[in-house]
Amino acid sequence: MVDIWLPYGKTEVHARISSENLMEIAEVHREPGLGDAAKEIEKAIEGATLPDIMSRAVQLGGKIVLALNVPEINLAKYVVSSVIRVAEKVGVKIADLVVLHMKNSFIHGITHNFEGISPLGVNIVTHDPFNGNIYICDIGSGVKVYLNRTFYEANAKIVASTFEPNPYTLYNCCESGLTFGLTGIETIKGILNSILDLEDLQERLFNEAIEVAKIAKIDFSISIVRSFSGEVIKCFAGEPEETLHGSLNVADSLYKVSFTGRPDVIIISPGGAPFDNNLLSACGCLENAIKIVKKNGFVILVAECSEGYGETGFHQMVKRVRGDLKILEEVLRSDFNVNGFIFYRFLRALKKANLAMVSAVPDYYASEIPGLKIFRSVNDALNNALSKLGAKAKITVVPHGNFIIPVIKE
Repeated sequence: MVDIWLPYGKTEVHARISSENLMEIAEVHREPGLGDAAKEIEKAIEGATLPDIMSRAVQLGGKIVLALNVPEINLAKYVVSSVIRVAEKVGVKIADLVVLHMKNSFIHGITHNFEGISPLGVNIVTHDPFNGNIYICDIGSGVKVYLNRTFYEANAKIVASTFEPNPYTLYNCCESGLTFGLTGIETIKGILNSILDLEDLQERLFNEAIEVAKIAKIDFSISIVRSFSGEVIKCFAGEPEETLHGSLNVADSLYKVSFTGRPDVIIISPGGAPFDNNLLSACGCLENAIKIVKKNGFVILVAECSEGYGETGFHQMVKRVRGDLKILEEVLRSDFNVNGFIFYRFLRALKKANLAMVSAVPDYYASEIPGLKIFRSVNDALNNALSKLGAKAKITVVPHGNFIIPVIKE
């Protein structure tokens, strides 16, 4: 027997699996973080072409915007401080530097606490997907791109983001952050409604994000590659395409995980808190689970969900459609929101596989989503799956499901 511990909230839960059944434990590569993240970020930013870009901006009128897609206030502060130092050297007035907070709906838990940045003297503005956006053009798929007007009209456009896996957009990065955190709701609706039932949406969304970012004409990108535990591994800064490729090479080496085959059962955790604080945050890793498991196999989602469904709007959507994909699709066509899209993908996973949750949520939650089963221990859920599949069923365990890029070797 093999004893396995999976992240669950702020603790772990135990699974005991026969070595004959266990196919593999799929983990991300553990790379130690840098000792001084602030120094790495400062070195990357101040050693690149930003001074020249800012000098040209001053000649054109001095409107400089730094768009942030950074989930931790300390990292955000390091970035803003480094940009300020460059700005001061070329004569930019700090009051003329606008820090634009992206509202990326696929990144739950992005901080709204700017207490660490406000004392630096910059203007702080939060993007509104419903107001203050300007139509730019259509992308190849026919979607109309509406971009934040303040950003688009700036003389120097800087984007800073962490770079790490995202189960919907492949990676959270400058490009995906801009596409889903700095555009109008019409653009987000156009992109997502066209791929509701797409088998593999990650590559599609990643490529469309790159296309939108090129249209936005970013002048300078700052990309912070992090480990799954949040430690800074590397910072790239400079021309957007070079920054993207440099980050991608490092991130792929950390997060691409090869699977030797498709298991009958996959036991998957998003990675514990904060990724399993609620169902809205936790269900993203099902995108990876469905890619890996056999058709009509069993998926066991290990997620505490101490906050229940999460946002009120998400729960209202659950009660409104009662597990009916067709009704939900009609709702999204007329009254689109990203939480509804996430729930659609959750229900789609429920139709594609036999889904069970190991969770602390009350049993009545399951009654609101037909087909969902809730267990209190991993082995109870696993025994239920094996009773239907047989004693020889193969099992794969993924302890950090939000942080893998699956590569299937058929």
